[in-house]
Amino acid sequence: MKIYPYILMAAALLPAAAAAQPAVTFEQDDYAGIGVYDSWEASPFRTGRLRGNVQVIANGLNAADATLGLAPNPSGRMLAVQRSRFGSNTFGARIDLKQPFELTPQTKFVHVLIHKPVAGRVMLIGLGKRRERAGQSPEAEQFWAFSTATVVPGKWNDAVFPVKGAGGIDIYSLVVVPDCESPHALPADFAAYVDEIMVNSDPRPRFVYGDYVRAFPDDAESLRPANRLRAIEVGGPAGGTQTLALPEAQRPLLYRDLTDSAFTARAGDSISVRFRGELGWLNGYIYLDRGRDGRFDAALTPDRKAPRPGSDLLAFAYVEMEENQWGFRGQDGARVSGDARNVLDPPAFALPADLAPGFYRVRFKLDWGDADPAGRTGQTNSLQRNGGIIVDTRLNVHGDYCNVNDANRNGEVLTADGQKLVKFQAPFGKPFAIRMNPENGFTYAGVRVRHGYNLAGDSIVHGTRQFDETFFPASAFKDDVLTLPGSCMDGDVEIEGLFIEIKK
Repeated sequence: MKIYPYILMAAALLPAAAAAQPAVTFEQDDYAGIGVYDSWEASPFRTGRLRGNVQVIANGLNAADATLGLAPNPSGRMLAVQRSRFGSNTFGARIDLKQPFELTPQTKFVHVLIHKPVAGRVMLIGLGKRRERAGQSPEAEQFWAFSTATVVPGKWNDAVFPVKGAGGIDIYSLVVVPDCESPHALPADFAAYVDEIMVNSDPRPRFVYGDYVRAFPDDAESLRPANRLRAIEVGGPAGGTQTLALPEAQRPLLYRDLTDSAFTARAGDSISVRFRGELGWLNGYIYLDRGRDGRFDAALTPDRKAPRPGSDLLAFAYVEMEENQWGFRGQDGARVSGDARNVLDPPAFALPADLAPGFYRVRFKLDWGDADPAGRTGQTNSLQRNGGIIVDTRLNVHGDYCNVNDANRNGEVLTADGQKLVKFQAPFGKPFAIRMNPENGFTYAGVRVRHGYNLAGDSIVHGTRQFDETFFPASAFKDDVLTLPGSCMDGDVEIEGLFIEIKK
């Protein structure tokens, strides 16, 4: 089995709304202050019995990582903090910001480089104040957020924390909790390290280790730019014909990450795939990470005429047996040579019937005669030389209905005709009307809709988004009624009404 280094460099470009928030590094002293913090009020670090060890030091962990093939954190300085046994599970390094940022109903993502020697959850606490509360301390805890994925011990990680609020809340300090586990089982203190902090709207980490590997760097370009994949069409009984158009790109990159999009299908459906574009002498391959473990298993049957049962390789157009001579056609397992090898689209296939509802990573690959999901390598006819491409996106395996729930205080969200939203069954992918019903003395600023799967867990599993959040302001309602678009009805749905007290 071939193993390749893999790194996802994402979120380098900030959207306009977030561009004004500068990154916090410890190279330029672009922070207002550092210290320690513990949310436990009786903590010795709050009573003054202990001071806590935190300091900006030289970065001795800036070497290249063997798996990634580069240095994930090449900076010259970093923040070190001693994780004390005498602090609570929310003890961490406090970084005071030179420029605060606002918590908004739209989720923002705080990226923090973290290096720690032990496994365990990490947390971020935001200290700040509401603008309308003049007397509130700027050290009030405004959010606690776990990272969207667990961190790998002994390596730099880009821990990503989703944060949100009702608006008008300014965050002045961030507390990075490097080990949000009970300290009772901690045999000794340890040092953890923090570096570059960014706030943006991208939920994807800047790099990950080992998920969905590819045989070439992220910026590798095709040596046959005249070959061009323009769209992928997926057909099936549940969703009909669905088309994913590839956005225009300035360079002919070998890899396109389109995981913000998703095809839809039901388990057991018969699926067809068609590739559209200027595509000569290429073969199509389809992979589905059915185990959602960050890997594609592309095993073939012993005779290499078909995917092995249970393999993540769902279908292929052609697999080469003797270079430039002959191989097997995926449509019927026939031995073919010459022009008969030039088969672009794979045969239709049945989606595994035992797939649980959820978002799955799916890979579409154009290559020549090679079932390796990482891409064909070698000096002759590699994926880079044959004009192929790899496209990753998501597949939403769904049922006929969505489970809709109301998660509120100081009011409730109902169906338009007044029914309670407790495991309410609403048709998948169809618009759904809701009604706001605030308690006496309250009104609402809008609703926040979390939709997808794994709503109470990690939002990103092995780099694949599991759910989204969509905010609808009060101005979108008419007579307390709002019709949610079908795009929000894509799995489980949790609706949070932003009920606020009416000021007298």
